[in-house]
Amino acid sequence: MSPETFSVQLWNLLLRFRKTVWFRVTYLVLLGIIVSFLLVFTAGGLGCLVIIVAPLAVFLVPYYLGERSLKRFALNALPVILIAILLGGALQTSALYSQRIPIESAPGPFMSPTMALSNGTVIPVQSDSPRAFTFRVKLTSTVNATPDMFAVALNLTTVTGLNDYPMSAHPMINITVPGSFNNTRLGTWFETSVNLSTSIYAYGFSVWDKDSNWTFTNVDIGPLTAPVTSYYGLFSYFTIFSMILPFLFYFIILFMWWYTVRQRATRTRMLGAEPQIPKEKPKPKVESVEPTKSEKASKAAAFTCTNCGADVDESAEKCPKCGAVFEE
Repeated sequence: MSPETFSVQLWNLLLRFRKTVWFRVTYLVLLGIIVSFLLVFTAGGLGCLVIIVAPLAVFLVPYYLGERSLKRFALNALPVILIAILLGGALQTSALYSQRIPIESAPGPFMSPTMALSNGTVIPVQSDSPRAFTFRVKLTSTVNATPDMFAVALNLTTVTGLNDYPMSAHPMINITVPGSFNNTRLGTWFETSVNLSTSIYAYGFSVWDKDSNWTFTNVDIGPLTAPVTSYYGLFSYFTIFSMILPFLFYFIILFMWWYTVRQRATRTRMLGAEPQIPKEKPKPKVESVEPTKSEKASKAAAFTCTNCGADVDESAEKCPKCGAVFEE
């Protein structure tokens, strides 16, 4: 088989496939996958861009492929949302079990510039049974100070329900390990141990200079003690909320398209209609009253031919019997 023949057969196969319902199913599944990967960027600086790009892709791809039904456009959003939620939860769960990055503080409006926390970790990262977990973080200050001049704490959040996140603070003590100094300017390690069960936890660290300055780290989920399905359900739940704005914007786009098409059709119909010229009303018919037989007989007998004596109509010009011509 020559390459040209193969290309023609493949193209014909694609054309036949496009006429089936599976073609629509295919591009909706692909759109759901694309949207789920785009949702990863909503937590960063590209969040606003994702809110615009995701609904535009869901609208423009079917439109380019020839879709023009408002009902089908609206129904297209349902499988895309469902796929994005299920796949988005799976992607975030998979990322949670991948390589962990130590947490640290970042400069910000509510952060003290004289204190910094870094290399925040939990050991072990994962456990299938309740046990004690060790949390450790390094404090560095910009001035010479001793560890007792600071209060370092572990901020632990326990997820006990979809809307229940109790928090607890656990004081940390400085430890003597390689790389830990009694001068916080050189860096001092702090540590605490907490017994945890098989729930979903999130942790972070904070430091207070016992005056008015605070520094906080970002928050990470861990240690991983709950079943995988619990994390998957939690991330899928949060993915639902991250889908609200993109698909609200999608239905706004859909309404604008429907309204534009409707107004264009109305304007075209008005411009293309024939002018309604009022027609002249027909005049009412006047019924003619025919004379009766007696009237006809009286009219017929009103004139008599002087030549032959026959009865002649008043409008006759000559006698119908003898042919005599009447004078005016």
